[in-house]
Amino acid sequence: MERTAGRPGDSALFVMEKVTGKRASVVPMTHDALVTGIKALAERVGLGAASYDGHSLRRGGATAAMRLNVSSLYIKMQGDRKSDCFERYCELGTE
Repeated sequence: MERTAGRPGDSALFVMEKVTGKRASVVPMTHDALVTGIKALAERVGLGAASYDGHSLRRGGATAAMRLNVSSLYIKMQGDRKSDCFERYCELGTE
């Protein structure tokens, strides 16, 4: 079993509530559910769903960390990255 960031590779990092009829349970959040939620929120606020997906979170998280001067090594570890390629797509401009 592969381990990622100190946890088993098959364990859930995020969970969500699933309602079936009158019953609710907590289930692991799937990639598809995450992307569907991001796209729905983007549409709801008028940004257009086509421009947002799961990669938006990885890119935004790496960008925010770099702006806060977090070390590249830690950013790589948090994003389960094996190379420094994330540095090319971080948006380092001022806002």
